[in-house]
Amino acid sequence: MKRREAGARARPHRRARPRPGPKARPPRGRHPTDRLGIGAITLTAVVGLSLLAIAERALLDGGASGAVGSHHSMKSPEPGADTPAQPRRPSRRPPGGGGTGTEPAGPSLRVLAAQVRGLTLGERGAAARQDYGAAPTRPPIVGAIRTSTDRTWVFGTTAIPVPASSTASPEVAFYAAHWAGGRWRVGLSGGRVFAALLRTVPADVIPVSEARLLRRYGAVTAAQAAALTHGRAGGGLMLPWKIGQTWAMTTSDGSTSPRPLGSLAFSGGDGRVLAAGAGRLYRFCADPAGRAMVMLIHPSGLATTYYRLRDVTRLRDGTAVGRGAVLGRTGTTVPCGGAGAPRAEIEFGLQDGTGAVPLDGAEIGGWTFRERARPLLGFAERGALQVLSGGLLANLGPVPAADGPSSPSPSSGGPPKDGAGPAGAPPAAAIEKRSPKGANSQQ
Repeated sequence: MKRREAGARARPHRRARPRPGPKARPPRGRHPTDRLGIGAITLTAVVGLSLLAIAERALLDGGASGAVGSHHSMKSPEPGADTPAQPRRPSRRPPGGGGTGTEPAGPSLRVLAAQVRGLTLGERGAAARQDYGAAPTRPPIVGAIRTSTDRTWVFGTTAIPVPASSTASPEVAFYAAHWAGGRWRVGLSGGRVFAALLRTVPADVIPVSEARLLRRYGAVTAAQAAALTHGRAGGGLMLPWKIGQTWAMTTSDGSTSPRPLGSLAFSGGDGRVLAAGAGRLYRFCADPAGRAMVMLIHPSGLATTYYRLRDVTRLRDGTAVGRGAVLGRTGTTVPCGGAGAPRAEIEFGLQDGTGAVPLDGAEIGGWTFRERARPLLGFAERGALQVLSGGLLANLGPVPAADGPSSPSPSSGGPPKDGAGPAGAPPAAAIEKRSPKGANSQQ
């Protein structure tokens, strides 16, 4: 017994080995390094999700950035191009109802341009086909003149390009647009929506006096336009070149326009094209090269148009100019389309809010313009004097047309004070003397 007890005392006590398994290791407490690792993982996940959201936003936006639109004049796009692009934003609406979730949530000028094109063709397409003698072959050219700082208001121009086979003047219009309720409300000049929008448009987009003139322009009826141009004073307009100079007149021969005076062009002199009267200046189909069709809206609400210009004035759209102001020089450019011209010229026309005003019976610069259907003939007359297409016209200034076979000189009150030079009687070679009856019988 004593030996066993001594042996037992001599042997050290052995602990039982733990069984292998999930409970073999004693639990350990969390150290600071463990908390740092969890925080790093969380931060990495948050940053990754943020980068993914940014990448998705950039993909939806198409890479566009920067503020677009201000109260300053905006350059019109090149013919056939959209207006300046707006950033596309991911839609906040749920992806139900067949939506893609990528439609713009705010105002987009690209969407507006497409809407204006459709409205232009719907309201002006039939008139364009009639004037052009052919269906338009290109979509309307839409330009933005001014936008509000929040991009919810836009004022601009639209034009249906003329086919290359026609010499007619372009079919043009102004538009006003307001973004409200998630959509664009758009109106073309001459319509009720346009007039209504002009009453509430912010002054930084269209000043009050300019909006008043545009409303007057849009409200002019065909009868009022005829009264403005057929009166003794002819609306106070002169021919678009220096008073006293003699230029050649060209009318349509019927093969490129259904009306003889559907295309009225002038060429010669020093080539400088002047404002036929005081008014506000606007451009249509403007491009980076400075080419454009110019329109002047006069205080009466009637407008004059000037096409094929080169070296167009750089005045801002909406600028007020006086009679005789230089608008550009005669040229052959056709930014709104149309047939080419064999010589540098200025295509001149009259316009109201709904479209072109017929030149038949219009009194401009002391001359009355006439057209006949049988035979197809366009000419200018002053009393018993007539000038046919290809003949020469002297600019007599803003004076009434003569009633009788008097000398083609200004009234006894002296030369007009406006314009680029003194008025005077044209040389004898400038006028083809034929009686109205004889002129018609010889055709």
